[in-house]
Amino acid sequence: MQVAKRKISKPASSSTQADVKRLSAQLARLQKKYAKAVLEKNFLERSLGDLNFHNNAHDGIVYTDAHNRITYANPYFLKMMGVKKKSELIDQTFPNYMWSNPDEAARLFKDIQENGFVRERELSLYNRTGQPVFAMCSGVSSKDEQGNIMGAEFMFCNVTGKRTFQSELVEQYALLDAMLESTPDPVLVLTPMLEVSRSNPAAQTLFDLGKVEIRPPLLAILAMVKFSSDTIQRMEAGFATEQSFEIEVTLHGEFFELHAAPLKSQQKGWVCVLHNVTVRKHTQEMLQRHAFHDVLTQLPNRAYFRDVLQRSNLRVKTEPDYRFAVLFIDLDNLKNVNDQWGHHIGDQLLIDFSRRLESSIRPGDLVSRLGGDEFGILLDGVSNEGSALQVAARIRESLVQPYTFNQGDSLVATASIGIALSSKFNEDVDTLLRNADQAMYGVKKRGGNSYEVFGDEVFGQVAGQQSA
Repeated sequence: MQVAKRKISKPASSSTQADVKRLSAQLARLQKKYAKAVLEKNFLERSLGDLNFHNNAHDGIVYTDAHNRITYANPYFLKMMGVKKKSELIDQTFPNYMWSNPDEAARLFKDIQENGFVRERELSLYNRTGQPVFAMCSGVSSKDEQGNIMGAEFMFCNVTGKRTFQSELVEQYALLDAMLESTPDPVLVLTPMLEVSRSNPAAQTLFDLGKVEIRPPLLAILAMVKFSSDTIQRMEAGFATEQSFEIEVTLHGEFFELHAAPLKSQQKGWVCVLHNVTVRKHTQEMLQRHAFHDVLTQLPNRAYFRDVLQRSNLRVKTEPDYRFAVLFIDLDNLKNVNDQWGHHIGDQLLIDFSRRLESSIRPGDLVSRLGGDEFGILLDGVSNEGSALQVAARIRESLVQPYTFNQGDSLVATASIGIALSSKFNEDVDTLLRNADQAMYGVKKRGGNSYEVFGDEVFGQVAGQQSA
């Protein structure tokens, strides 16, 4: 009897296995480097965009470090202060000659440190040659995740020309013609009946006055260029007071400050100056967003969240039927994700996690990143724990769906949710946040991936078991 011979495959040599393992490790490292390079490229592109915006801004923009040393100053600030070389300012504190009042400078930096921002504070300054400069200063501090101040961003809007221009219009009407032709700001001179008697080239271009032979009244011109009825009414009210007034107007997608003042001369009437503040407006909005929003997730930050909680808590004390709830949410095991996949995947998880939270809440509710892997949600108009638990269950169902990344890889992330209900007996929002935080830690102790109402631990255990 013949016995069939069976082929026995030879196991791969140990050297081949080592090569495969080494190449796999190299591939993983290259993938991480590539992902990091993409993030750095995107960050660089955004930084270059911001730098181009600042370099072309018509307001002075300055960045400082934690010790108030200047780390960046845009060209307009150098020109405004009469500085020819950046080296005169970079890595140094603001020059002493700049401040007409040292106490005013100290108060500016103190307010930035204590409050985190300063809005439109008018300063009397001097440039390098000793010439006076009037500037409207706004600023916001930059903080790390621990709340430590890393530096500040300042914007100096040069209003020297505007102040001088308005003063000369009032006191020296004889110079009006020359000033009208030279100023880049649109200027209108009105009769006592608010009819346009003169206008400079900038105003003629802005309001298309060159084609009008018989000038209509100003309010009719504003209606023609589609000023809002509310703006026209506010202007009518300002003219009725027969005193100087200022309002902000929007035209052709740009923002202007309209300054109107009665003429102090034998020829009665008004002079109106429109100063384009579009760049300043956008810069202020950007600074304010940085102050109250998380950079990574673009969610409102802890400061914004506490402010909304304060107002909601006040409503509880003043409106008998109003109640709300706070959810304190902690992403489970984010450290493990960072250790296994890298911090760039952890950051992407936080972003995706934020979007799911936003899609799980109702209109009128608020979701915020409180810091690190902690999030907060304010449920507006929630009067009982049953309604809050329904929202928590919906949020949990949304969060546990797999997260995909790296073109095919996926992971499942869970969260621990603590719930605290408002009461007219609540002392402050910090107590409410601590209660929600304590309930969340109760969930953490039981393994996470559940939710619990503060003060109702037994009920929380049942809810967690049912939803697990």
